[in-house]
This record gives sequence, C-alpha cells and structure tokens, in this order.
Amino acid sequence: MFTFYDCEVFKYDWLFVFISDEGEVTEIHNDRDALERHLSSLQYLVGYNNYAYDDKITASILKDIDPYETSQKVINDKKFNLKLQNPVTLDVMQELKGLSLKEAQANLGQSIIETPIDFNLNRKLTKDENNQVFSYCKNDVQETKQLFEKRESYFSTKFEMVKEFNLPVTSLKKTQATLAAEILKAVPGTEKNRLEIKYDERLKSDELPKPIINFYQEIESEYQQGVDYSVLEKKKFSYNLAGLEHIYGFGGLHAAKEKYKGEGNYMQIDIFSFYPSLIINNHFLKNMDEFKKIYNTRKQLKLSKDNKETVYKRILNSVYGAMKSKYNKLHFPQMANSIVVNGQLIMTHLICLLESHCELIQTNTDGIIIKYENGFEKNLMKILELFEKHYELSFDVDLITKIAQRDVNNYVFQYKDGSVKAVGRFANYEGGGFERNSLTIIDKALVDYYINGIKPNKTVIDAWKSKKFELFQLVSKAGKYDGMAQEKKEDTLFEGNYSTHFIKLPKTNRIFATKNKYAGSVYKTRNGAETKYTKVPYTSENCLVWNDELSKLDKRHLDLNWYIKQIEGWMF
Repeated sequence: MFTFYDCEVFKYDWLFVFISDEGEVTEIHNDRDALERHLSSLQYLVGYNNYAYDDKITASILKDIDPYETSQKVINDKKFNLKLQNPVTLDVMQELKGLSLKEAQANLGQSIIETPIDFNLNRKLTKDENNQVFSYCKNDVQETKQLFEKRESYFSTKFEMVKEFNLPVTSLKKTQATLAAEILKAVPGTEKNRLEIKYDERLKSDELPKPIINFYQEIESEYQQGVDYSVLEKKKFSYNLAGLEHIYGFGGLHAAKEKYKGEGNYMQIDIFSFYPSLIINNHFLKNMDEFKKIYNTRKQLKLSKDNKETVYKRILNSVYGAMKSKYNKLHFPQMANSIVVNGQLIMTHLICLLESHCELIQTNTDGIIIKYENGFEKNLMKILELFEKHYELSFDVDLITKIAQRDVNNYVFQYKDGSVKAVGRFANYEGGGFERNSLTIIDKALVDYYINGIKPNKTVIDAWKSKKFELFQLVSKAGKYDGMAQEKKEDTLFEGNYSTHFIKLPKTNRIFATKNKYAGSVYKTRNGAETKYTKVPYTSENCLVWNDELSKLDKRHLDLNWYIKQIEGWMF
C-alpha cells in the first residue's frame, strides 16, 4: 500500500531509492522510463519534505525537464508550478513545523553523518560515489519509513476523515485544518469588524472584575476610532485574580504559582471541548449545521468509547486555529477573537465563584487546578454543576495528590491513580521522541526528584551507567544561520594558555558536555566580511560533537557534573 522514497540530484546524475511496505528496495539511476514504470505500479508514495522537493524533482523528470535546474529553483526558493499527479503522495514532514529529517534522525539516536560528495560536482559520479549516494539515500528512506510509523495516528486520522466523509483520495495531501474546512463546507468570513467582539449572552458582566471588562471595551473603542487591529491584538492586561497574576489579551488565559510544590487535595477542572462548545453556544461559524453534526457525533462516540471519536475531535479542534489563517476557508478573525475573549471571561467567572472555597494553583486556557480542604469537595462540585448548566458547558474533573510547578509552562503533577502528567521542561521524563530529544536527563531528573524523591545525581549516574546517551544529548541545527562550527583549543608555549581555531560542522549536530578541555564551544555562524559566531544555548564550554550512532559513544567522555548543575538550575 505504501512505498517510501527519496531522491538525490547532481548536475549530471539523479538517483531514486524506493522501499516498499515489505522492505523490497528499488534503485533507479538516470533512467526516466524505469522511473515512470515503477511509479505506475504504486498506490501511495511517502517521502519526507517531498511536497517541497522530491515530488517536484519527480515531476520534472517525467516531463523531461532538467532535474538539476528544478533542484536549484527549490533550493533558492523560486516559485514555479510543477506537481506530481500520480501516484498520491504523503509527506511525513507535514505539520511538523520545519523539523528536518537530519534533526529527527539525531533525536532518534541514529547516525547523521552526511555524504561528503558535493551536490554541485561538475562531472558525473564515479561508481564508488554512486554507491555512496545510494547508501546515503537508502538510509534516509528507511528513516522516513520509521517516522511514518511513529506518526501513524496523524495519517490514519486523515485517512479516516477522507473515508468517513467521502472525500476524494487527493484530499489526503491536505492538512487537517484544510480537511476540516472541506468537511464543514466552510464559507470564509470577512476581515471587517475584526475587533467587534460578540459576547456570550450567558456572561454575567456584573460578577466579573470591572478592569477586565474595561480593557476589552477600550480595545473595541480604539478599533472603531481607526487604530490598526495588528496593534490592538498585541495588547495585554495584567490582573491579579485569586492571588495570581493573569494575563488578558487575545491568547489563552494563563497564570500559575511560581516555584510551587505541594501535596494534598488538588482538583484539575477542565472544560470539555471548550472552544467548540463556545462556537455551538454562540453560532460563531457561517455553517453551523455541519459543525453541530460533527460536535454531537463526537459526544456520542466518546460516550460509547469508539475510537472514531478522535477523527471528530481533530476536526473540531482544528477550527479555532484555522479561523486566524487567511489561507483557510474557515478564516473568520472576528469570531476567533470572540471565542478567545469569551473563553477568558468565562474562566474568570469560574475562578471568581470558586475563590472563597479553595486556593488557585494554576489557570490554563480551558481549565484550572485548585487546592481545597477536606470536606469542601461537595461544595465545589455543586458550584461546578450550576456553572455547567448556566453556560451549557461540561467539566472533566480529576483529582491530583502531588504537584511541582516551576511556572505556567513547566510543571508536573501526579493524579490520585498514580499516573503522571508533565509539561514543558518536565515533559520528556520518559525519554524524548523524534520531534524533541535534547537534554531530557533534566526532565527525568526533575520528575524523579519531585514525584519519586530520587536525588538528581543518582538519576544522572544511573542513566550514564546504563549508557542511555540519548538523555544527555542536545540536538542543534543551523536553522536561519549559514552554518555551524566548533572552537578547538591547543596548548601554546606559555603554560595555561591556549591557541584556538574553528572547524566547520554540518548543519545539524548532536552535542554533549565533555571533560576534554581542548574541545571548545559549538557556535552557529553567519558568513560575511568577517564570520560571526553565536554560541549554541544550553551547551557546555567544552563540547563533544557526536554525529555517529549513539551506541558507538564512549561514556567516559561525558562530563556528568555539568549535567547535574543544569538540573540544579531548574530546581526550586
């Protein structure tokens, strides 16, 4: 069903590697007819960043256009219309926010050593070079296949969307937000009246703090007087609510007790499907009938514990973000702003009602965490029940027994059943994934300490003894910079002094703290009359760059004291 592929393009050579579901490998070199025959036998073709590159190269070869010229246009961001019509292609990179294949490979502990062959080589490849490139290409295809498997839920949801709503198979190429617009038969809104907020008629303004209401009224007034929306939508207002500084504006409402830890009776109160519920209650979409059908179906599927519920959830949750995208048919910024403002005010009302019965620990976009005394649970649940009825919303309530919260973006807590939820710097306490896997020894050590009472040095030493090197790595890429380099030190004739020079590095690197005093810092570089060096953040003054497989790393090179100090810097 799925065939995975990658291609490499040189001035006088182009090569393709295809790997089937069953692992069968097909290699094609400078043979257009063989390429066309192979493609005609495939159902779905899967690549990595292929929508931007490989599909265009393939289409150019089939149309007898020089693939090297096409490659240079893509590399230099020149726009041109060239699409691969058949077979249907899927891009594993889709909606991964620019995560490169090399970066994903580094996160997974794979070798990221690049081919030394220059892609602008002004001659044909030799036989040895040809074999090298095929090997390099095959490795990339295997990694693409592995990443596709790790993103199974993302792609299976899109397949379910297409199947459930009888969409053409080519719709699989679209993002989930674009699919949601298609399913909901979206009709774009207008840019006009963008900051004329439509308020939920259930809101009790007289029970809300006056300064918060005034903040939004003043913004509307300025907008009507001609102040540009882009200026007004950046405005923020800080207000102390229930002892915590809350930031109001046009994003989610957030607040938290900083450097807080505790044990006892905690309650996590989340509003089920908050933004979709606000859309339903206030008719914040052009085509409400379709949206209601999706919303009600999702509710029924969740009650019956049907896995299809995920498909409907993704559709609903895609809507708000799409409302702010001018490239999506769901674009409707006035309603997007109305959703956010109503969401903030409704959460504010909930906090005001609960404030005298509990202690507020954290506020998030669609929920809060509170601490309460024994015997107060019934009173709290009664307030929530009345609140649900008034606003036509429903709550998901979970009990928490332990929490450690550095700030609003970094925290961990343990539910009554013993399970753990971790966010931010705590999130990857069980190890990172293909999207992020840098310094996860910090995540693990913090959770070990705050939830299980294990000291950081024990966590570090145990991981080091077990050769869990992926916990110690930091993956860095040049990104918008021109390249990367590392400082190297050499002894001079004068005792205690060093001479230094820089060596060029690949654009993606795996970095460790090392005890080697001659290995200097790693930098991102900008070319110019004089090269400018910017040190990679969160790295040691002495770095080991290791781009081979992690299994080959000698653990004696690592500076464990540096990692322990980083962990201690996060503790509170």
